[in-house]
Amino acid sequence: MAPARESSLELLEVGTDLWEDALAALSDQDLTGLSTLPGWSRAHVVAHVALNAVALTNLVTWARTGVVTPMYASPQARDADIEALSLRPAAELREASARAALGLREGLAAMPRRAWARKVRVRQGTEVEATVIPWLRVREVFLHALDLGSGVTDADLPEVFADLVVGDVVRQRSRVQGHPRLHLRADPGDARWDIGAPGPEDPVVVGDVRALAAYVSGRAATLPLRRTDGAGADVDADATGGAGFAPPELPPWL
Repeated sequence: MAPARESSLELLEVGTDLWEDALAALSDQDLTGLSTLPGWSRAHVVAHVALNAVALTNLVTWARTGVVTPMYASPQARDADIEALSLRPAAELREASARAALGLREGLAAMPRRAWARKVRVRQGTEVEATVIPWLRVREVFLHALDLGSGVTDADLPEVFADLVVGDVVRQRSRVQGHPRLHLRADPGDARWDIGAPGPEDPVVVGDVRALAAYVSGRAATLPLRRTDGAGADVDADATGGAGFAPPELPPWL
């Protein structure tokens, strides 16, 4: 569930800074290397994040004007555009990322108050209020900053973002038939989430909410995770490198 619009806009500034720092840490040659997303180079990730900003700007236009403006012309066009932009020279790719982010920021800043309540349709076909648009971008910049493999880790995620995104991912994964059932528990803290309808025999994965955000979104956690039994006692070792516990592998989300 998206946070309040003002909270999303504040997180968007933080996330955009993190994304830009992650990108700046990579050399032009680094961009040709593999990202942590299967089948994508770092250039693919940058192209995707740039074109996502353009797509969300289309939704801002839709909300502001009332004229239906889809995020993408088609799934095929989206994929083709990402591939084409990923092959452009590094300087053009970096400029496209910065220009698209600025265009989205300016579009959001210019939104009339009444436009925030207008319904728009995201890529998957779901209708949402325009107030959700900033949160959609927040998820993109934080999670894909991890995918660049430039040194950004789960420890760099704000806890408030991590808590919110775990809830989002859990809700969406719980709708997938046959998905591994899991209990997730934040420590420190008392937040709890369940993927699906897990029973007492299913894994209880416990750790810092930032590590849980990385893990549940299909990314590597560097902060420690562990498994506990129903009473909260540790069962085995650290999931991030110790012997014993390997949590179920989850595919990348987003």
